[in-house]
Amino acid sequence: MARLLQGITGLLLLLAVSSISAQSQADLFRKPGVIGDSLSQGFFGATVEKKTQDWAYPVLVSKQAGSSVTYNELKGPFINLEDVLKGDCGPICIGLAIIGGNQKTYSLPSHAGITGAEYTTVLKTSGKCEDITAKKQEKDWYWRTWYHYTYRWVTVADCQEPDKFHQFGLRSSGTQMEVMEKNKPSFVFGSAGANHVLCTALHTSLDCLDEPRFKRDIREVFRRMANIGSVKGGVLFTVPNVTAIAFLEPYKDPQNRAAYSGLKAFFRSSVSSPSHVLDATEINTINNFLTMLNNEIKAQGAANRYAVADLKVIFDDLKENGRPIRHSSGYSPGNAQANWPLPGKPGVFGLDGVHPNMLGHAVFANELIDSINSRYGYNIAKVDEYSAWFYDSLNRNPVDLKKFLTQTIFGQFISWVIGIFT
Repeated sequence: MARLLQGITGLLLLLAVSSISAQSQADLFRKPGVIGDSLSQGFFGATVEKKTQDWAYPVLVSKQAGSSVTYNELKGPFINLEDVLKGDCGPICIGLAIIGGNQKTYSLPSHAGITGAEYTTVLKTSGKCEDITAKKQEKDWYWRTWYHYTYRWVTVADCQEPDKFHQFGLRSSGTQMEVMEKNKPSFVFGSAGANHVLCTALHTSLDCLDEPRFKRDIREVFRRMANIGSVKGGVLFTVPNVTAIAFLEPYKDPQNRAAYSGLKAFFRSSVSSPSHVLDATEINTINNFLTMLNNEIKAQGAANRYAVADLKVIFDDLKENGRPIRHSSGYSPGNAQANWPLPGKPGVFGLDGVHPNMLGHAVFANELIDSINSRYGYNIAKVDEYSAWFYDSLNRNPVDLKKFLTQTIFGQFISWVIGIFT
């Protein structure tokens, strides 16, 4: 009898704990909010459009947690390389995509992640102004006396037009930080650190590294986030090794010049300047900066009691071992690698070698779900990675981009254009 009572008591306790956990999860995800960059907005190929926004990690994680986010739906700017290379987007489609615009808008979206953003722009860039804090001196004309018309210098706002991603993504809602303060979210997707260091890989230069600015602005973002009384939790992630992404590939100078050897952008067939590569010394500097950046992200996560996913460790494992893709029946198309898909070789990145494809975002989302479950004691279900691979058109019908760029006239022209602008 005593054992029966203990069993009943244990069962009731288990049910009570489960109920509390479910209620806590519902409360935490009552109103998710998102700040972030291209990873959160859904940049893919060379653009942002609704279908890519729909598979971005904040959308997937929120959905798995029983909630949702709202975002201004884009149709460009720029183009989806996959559609163009497969012949699914002709001249008119390309023209309209380059111009860009919105399919649907919200006066105050809960998802404010914007391509190209970092913690500095989270604070300063709105859909109307590149820097809402910028000032300039301007002449203010007035009548000093009834016969003396003159001027004085006054300080006014210097509102320069932001890029189109900010224009279409934020519109009139303010900066990303202001959107969060207006929305008062219960849970925050708060990662916007990648572009503080990814810029080195994309431009093969160290000029963009600025530790004081990074630390000042990430700390200010989370100071203001902590002052939003509605926020009960969140999730951050560290930045992977940016010198190991598919965008870069090893290059050995034929003349063995150290400054001309290292890592170059994949689309370059040769190197004619030290600025076209990251040499060994520069790679070491980047890795040191990355360690500092990730330590700061972990510190902010701990201080604010957020979940933190160590994507650097996860990416390193993906780079070395790949990611198994397996159906419940046991069938597997193989292991997804840390590159864009090739025939018979699944991959988690899009054709730029930087941003995830549909499968990549599912993998990404599941790692965040793991960290959220671990931090808050939940049991949020995972995204089905096999289904993400199955419905990922780039994985199911790959494009050999390097072959296209080197063996077709149009591809060689694209490489030339990319080389001018990077």
